[in-house]
Amino acid sequence: MKTKLFLLTFFILGLVFQLKTTAQDLNIITKSRPADFEYLSTPDSLGIRHSLKMPNFQNKNSLVIEPKLPYPIIFIHGLNSGSNTWNTFTDFMDTNYFLTYGGRFDINLNLDNNLSTANKEVYPTQGADIGLYQGTWLQGGDYYYVNFAIDSDGSYNVSCSNLSNQSAIAKQGKALQNIITYVMQLTGRDKVVLMGHSMGGLAAREYLENQSNWQIDGQHHVAKLVTTGTPHGGSNASISFLGTIFAGIDNQSEAIRDLRTSYFYSPYAPGVFLFGGIESNYVMNDMLLNNFYNVDVNCNGIIGEDLNGTGLNQKNLYTNLDYSCIIGTGLSSGDGVVSTTSANLNNYYSNITENIFTSSVIHTSLPSQIYKNIQGLDESGYFNIAYGIRESRTYTGFITEQSPNSSYITDYDDYTFNISSNSQVNVSITNGLPFSIYVSIYDVNYNLVGQTITLGNGINNISQFLTTGKYYLEIFGTPTPTSYQTPYTFNINYTLSNQNFSTKSLILYPNPTNSKVFFDNSKMNYEKVSICNTLGQEVTKLSFNTINQNQEVDLSGLSNGVYLLKFSNQEMNKTVKVVKE
Repeated sequence: MKTKLFLLTFFILGLVFQLKTTAQDLNIITKSRPADFEYLSTPDSLGIRHSLKMPNFQNKNSLVIEPKLPYPIIFIHGLNSGSNTWNTFTDFMDTNYFLTYGGRFDINLNLDNNLSTANKEVYPTQGADIGLYQGTWLQGGDYYYVNFAIDSDGSYNVSCSNLSNQSAIAKQGKALQNIITYVMQLTGRDKVVLMGHSMGGLAAREYLENQSNWQIDGQHHVAKLVTTGTPHGGSNASISFLGTIFAGIDNQSEAIRDLRTSYFYSPYAPGVFLFGGIESNYVMNDMLLNNFYNVDVNCNGIIGEDLNGTGLNQKNLYTNLDYSCIIGTGLSSGDGVVSTTSANLNNYYSNITENIFTSSVIHTSLPSQIYKNIQGLDESGYFNIAYGIRESRTYTGFITEQSPNSSYITDYDDYTFNISSNSQVNVSITNGLPFSIYVSIYDVNYNLVGQTITLGNGINNISQFLTTGKYYLEIFGTPTPTSYQTPYTFNINYTLSNQNFSTKSLILYPNPTNSKVFFDNSKMNYEKVSICNTLGQEVTKLSFNTINQNQEVDLSGLSNGVYLLKFSNQEMNKTVKVVKE
């Protein structure tokens, strides 16, 4: 049995969809556009419109599309980029892991085409900056794209004229609120995994760190945040203006304003979005002749506010989820855009994650680094943030090399499930790896139930009788650099065992010497009654055959405490009470 080091608690005129999830009911109104804008890009310099990644339409009419991951992944691109930045990685997952692409959410973040003002209103509100364009092909899947590279006509265009993909991070975080709700409705899951490249990681944090962006049940519904090349401490890379010349970056844009670590003509003022400060051109003085298009950092329509104490890095980063960081080291000080210091979330929140990975590539290459991305997405290794799984679904998991910061070389993947009635729990696991993996089941108090099972290559079946309650399934193994190429798969199902019992709580009063339990069995027969502790383990068996009359049983041999009475008949119609003489 492994000794767990638990993390401390410091740590979007169109189509109407009625979304119903465990998190909320929400009407999302999408903006209409020409149908071919859903699957073709804006013409390039040669007038060619390129095909965009689309879901497998063969799955569209399926009654059920069963995701293979415990939680769907939402991929978020970075500054002046688009969702296609993830294609290399997700194409690999499609081919090698047979994952299902659920579709792309096309969102315009400057819908009113006015660069001098900003707001977080959502279409069809008059003057709203945020608008989701309809995607009639969206389906249940393992992963989705968020795409801000959208022009006002709804077309995919990385060089969009309204700077939608260079808009304020506050708008991006607000847009994620509706996207997360939409994805939960499509998949039936109650949580998602967010993975952001560059500014996309800050967009995810903007959602997480502002409760006003959460779902209406007051929860954020994120199981894990993975950032790659994200400037948690900001980036001044575009100050040289090379970004404007070579990459089409607009240095007056809201995004550049928000990404600043400091400003060119006021170098001692920290970036207001990240570190707090005054919304003013005097503080955010970045250009000699031109100012930012607007200084409304929080996009609330009020200019000149003092945001000290409300910068992104000054807010609480919640720890009821898992985190990982991927840092580019293609150049000596970082990836050429983000420094190694800025990309490390631990430098801004103490010990928020042990999952820190490095990749010796430049900034724009990070989204296509397959192995590093799989490492970053690895399942949680802690019970308190274990991934929820359901009965009779086949899941895919990965044994990957752990971060040098990790306490373990072994990769522990933790899942949680609930048993609504006492059942025989059957787990089927396919191990395609050339080495053994191991499986354990723990109860809600993290006690090992039964034994840890060693699984060799092939299909393995495990069976364990469990009483009603919450449990953890832990799958672990010692990874190799190539083990990510061969994931394991597993499913779990429950069957009523001939040992299945109805249960009733039994509390022994003080002075148990004079306590008895009284059974009224006048309407039903039963053949076996056991008294068990709260883990369902039998303490003593009341050994008598089927009876048709009332019976009292002396409990003088038990100490004070809480016990379970377990009955051999699932439907119970009797009175059970403890009496004290």
